[in-house]
Parts: sequence; C-alpha cells; structure tokens
Amino acid sequence: MMRALLVALAIALPGTGWAQSMTQIEVPARTPKATLTLGAELYRPAGEGPRAAVVVMHGCGGLATTHRTWGKVLSEKGYVVLVLDSFGGRNVKEVCTGKQNVEARERAWDADAAVQWLGTQPFVKADRIAIQGHSHGGAAVLFAAFLEEGDRTPTPPPRFKAVTAFYPDCTLRGRTAKKFTVRVPLQILVGEADDWTPADKCHDLMPRLSGAPASLTTYPGAYHSFDGVSIKPRYREDVRNRNKPGGCCGAWIGFNEPAYRDSVARVEAFLLTHLGGP
Repeated sequence: MMRALLVALAIALPGTGWAQSMTQIEVPARTPKATLTLGAELYRPAGEGPRAAVVVMHGCGGLATTHRTWGKVLSEKGYVVLVLDSFGGRNVKEVCTGKQNVEARERAWDADAAVQWLGTQPFVKADRIAIQGHSHGGAAVLFAAFLEEGDRTPTPPPRFKAVTAFYPDCTLRGRTAKKFTVRVPLQILVGEADDWTPADKCHDLMPRLSGAPASLTTYPGAYHSFDGVSIKPRYREDVRNRNKPGGCCGAWIGFNEPAYRDSVARVEAFLLTHLGGP
C-alpha cells in the first residue's frame, strides 16, 4: 500500500485564482523484472469532490521541470495529476547517454501501477484516468496502449481511458514490421525538426495501427522537448541517438512556444473528449 510522505507544499499559480497542493508519495509497482517502490509527485487542484486524473511519465533524463510544469498546468485545469518517477526506485539517474538502461516497455507496468493507485483514492474518479508520456515515457505509454501482434507477454490491460504521447520513439525499439491494436484513444505530438525521435517514424507507424482512434500532430520547426519551457534550444552532444550513424550521438532539444501552446490546447481538448473534463 502506498505510504504518503509528510511533505506537502502549497503552490500559487501566477495570474490565476487556483491553488494547488503537491505531495510527494510512493507507489508500489510490480513489473516482469522487479517489485519496487516508485516515487511520485501528486498535484491536486483546489476544491471538493472526486476528479478525473492524469499520470505523467517522464523522459530519459528522469523527472524534471517539464513534467512538473505539466503537473501544475493540468491541475490548474482541474485534474488530479500524478507525476511518476520511474528511475529513483531503480537507482537509475538517466538513460539518455546509455550509461544506464530502463526499457520503455517495462515502464508500461509503472503506468499501470500509478493508475491502480489513483483508482483507490477517494478524490479520484477511478473510471476517468488518462496517461501522458514524454520521450522515453512517450514510448512507455505507447507500449501501455498497444496490443502487439504476436506478443505472448502483453502489457497489462488498460485501466486508463486515453493516452497522449509527446515525441515518443515511434519505432518502438525496432518493431517496425509489427502491427498494433490501439486499446484506447491515442494522440501523438512531435516536432518536425526532431532529430532524436523523428516525426517520420511516427508517420510510418500510423498505417500499422488499428482499433481505437489514433491521431498524429506534427509541429514545423519544433525540436525534441518542445514543451520544455525552461529548455533553451541547444544541441546535446552526449545523448545516444539510434537515428545517427552507429547509434551515436547527439540531438537538438529546446522549447518552441507555438508548439507548446498548441499542445496544451490539444491535451485539454483530448481530455475533455475522452474523460469528460475534470
């Protein structure tokens, strides 16, 4: 059972009448490889009553400002948000450089554990939970949403109602010949200038999907991490990149305000459609 830590912070959002609370918590998880405890940040909007919820899955660098920003943005809009840390409980700092590794597919079980935990909370509407992943976490939520053709060990049946994947690896670790059944509505958002998880790989993926509705939105001129409001555009020479010759190295990352603003609007509309709003 989850043990709540005695840390609670009040967060005032500039320019709004909303207040939020953020609590650091722990979520028990079981994957095909391990039983572990994952840290998380729980963002709750002001007000009474159970609400719809969103699980946010971080990228290869671990839980960072980008994901906390989404916790604040979505809770400002009235959703309970659980920003999950998949790495701390595994004693992993990052997997961007290839020095450590956590499989994106294994994190599908992390998402399932987070959804299960949220579903037991009296302040959450258990039948109205979505998941949202970024980069490595974007691939994780794709694995969580998909039923892979010929897969003998499928990821858990979805307890969530909708999935948003920001700039995921749409090759799904080389599964380019596979077809997938989409088990819940899905939207993918990626920059057209992304040279780390290229948009063309996501275009290639779409015809291989069947089942629930799936959409792809691409943003001209946007790099990887286009929603990272604190990330100035720059070239990271240290990151592994399977789209480079030999799988190494380097990729452009950085904030793109038009893409970010549009993505916020699309996520809000998507949640309204599939969760019915907060």
